[in-house]
Amino acid sequence: MRRAHPLWLSSPDGLLHVRAAHANDAAARRFDLWRIPGRKRLALGGPDLSLTVDLSAQRMRLSLSGVLADGTAYASAVPLTPQLRGQLDTFNVQALALEGHAPQVDPARTVTRAALLHLRALQALDAAQAGASHRDTAQALFGLEAVVLRWHEDGELRAQIRHLLRRAEALMNGGYLAMAGVLHLPAKQPGDDPVR
Repeated sequence: MRRAHPLWLSSPDGLLHVRAAHANDAAARRFDLWRIPGRKRLALGGPDLSLTVDLSAQRMRLSLSGVLADGTAYASAVPLTPQLRGQLDTFNVQALALEGHAPQVDPARTVTRAALLHLRALQALDAAQAGASHRDTAQALFGLEAVVLRWHEDGELRAQIRHLLRRAEALMNGGYLAMAGVLHLPAKQPGDDPVR
């Protein structure tokens, strides 16, 4: 079976550029692709290569010179843009990764109410498309005890399942574009406040 994995390349203007350097000094930094921690993907983008590194939940993108070879001396360059000050921490993490230092990963990320609703909505849609009843879906999402205690003909749990299904169908019918930031909606969607 063949699978397609699209690779979206953005402009290299905001990336750390790694270039071959002419250094005769033995102490010069040497490029070693395998020293960089994480899962690596290279893509050809014009004369340069785009390196994408996934390490845990973090993704780094670097621009590598097409003439950069393993073991050669290298130098890093950053684009001089008005956004440079806000990107310095990111560029520093990437420079450390080039030397083999894994970036610090925050152990816990805040879960927003919207993220939880998206998750439950998509799970409910999967269950509905597999032929599960609303009650079975509620049991899978909220547990048997919650269904026994709170499932009624016009109860809030039943209404919640219907709401989740409507939300998932809206996402399936183009709402995912707004969630991905491609389509801008006029107002902020409810439920984007952090769960406490």
